[in-house]
Amino acid sequence: MLNVVTMPDDERAALIELGASEMGLSEAIIEKDLWVCYLLNYLFHRSEFAGSIIFKGGTSLSKAYRIIERFSEDIDLILDWRLIGYGIDEPWEARSNSKQDKFKLQAVERTNAYLAGVFAPSLKAGLSEELGSEADVRMGGEEETVLFAYPRLFSSEATLDVVKLEIGPLAAWSPSAPATISPYLSEPYPQLFSDPTTTAITAVPERSFWEKATILHQEANRPDSKGMPRRYARHYYDMYRLGHSEVAERAIAQPGLLAHVVAFKEKFYRTPWAKLAEAKPGTLRLSPQKARLSELQADYDAMRPMIFGEVPAFDDVVAYMAELETLIN
Repeated sequence: MLNVVTMPDDERAALIELGASEMGLSEAIIEKDLWVCYLLNYLFHRSEFAGSIIFKGGTSLSKAYRIIERFSEDIDLILDWRLIGYGIDEPWEARSNSKQDKFKLQAVERTNAYLAGVFAPSLKAGLSEELGSEADVRMGGEEETVLFAYPRLFSSEATLDVVKLEIGPLAAWSPSAPATISPYLSEPYPQLFSDPTTTAITAVPERSFWEKATILHQEANRPDSKGMPRRYARHYYDMYRLGHSEVAERAIAQPGLLAHVVAFKEKFYRTPWAKLAEAKPGTLRLSPQKARLSELQADYDAMRPMIFGEVPAFDDVVAYMAELETLIN
């Protein structure tokens, strides 16, 4: 991929335009996807952090497993918590609720300090050397985020002009496995890439199935007084696609994995109103609250430009959540 991202701008722009026309996607999406894949290739094969990170989240479901057909432009990474000074089992030690809350705040502070003092400078130096010019790598405005402002040739209101890396230690390291990743542009033109694919150690999709399920269970229990976060409709779309994939059967056959996801969230992301103790076969909830449907539909409609495959009707997605909920329970 390095040979493509370092092409002269006019040659790279022409290639992106051809690929966009060939695949029916926007130039901005084709371009950003190329940089996302290049960044994953660098991080997992040439950076000093290669053995200390795991790829997860929506982008992994799209790029590593091709289960969802939604352009997800952020890179979610799990950081080995030993890099920020914790012992292998230290985060799991028993604590009172107040001490656990303090531990979580401390972990975020340590992570931000590590990202600012070690990760971002190392990434900036490594990318600058490879790309032959100073890479724009900086801390994001949110906690535990690093931004890479790639040398953009195309713009779109639907995509950010940076790749956002969300990097945190408080996520489960396993189960994970190597997965193959390739940029969209390599599909019509594999011969133009010195390395059209790469690999990344990635959270397995069965765990992602239950991660998404517990997010929806939390939303089903969200109090009226608490607003729903923006861009949450994507979780319902992702669950719709996961449920229609072979991953669902494998995940449902592993209730112990669901229990592990719940235990992890209750330990590190305790939210009493989420009722995660009920997130188990028999009492799991996936269907959104009726009072939230209009808000969710507006959010879903706003997300449509990022879905490059078939876009299921919102009503079908909601109806399927009830079916899947019944199946699991």
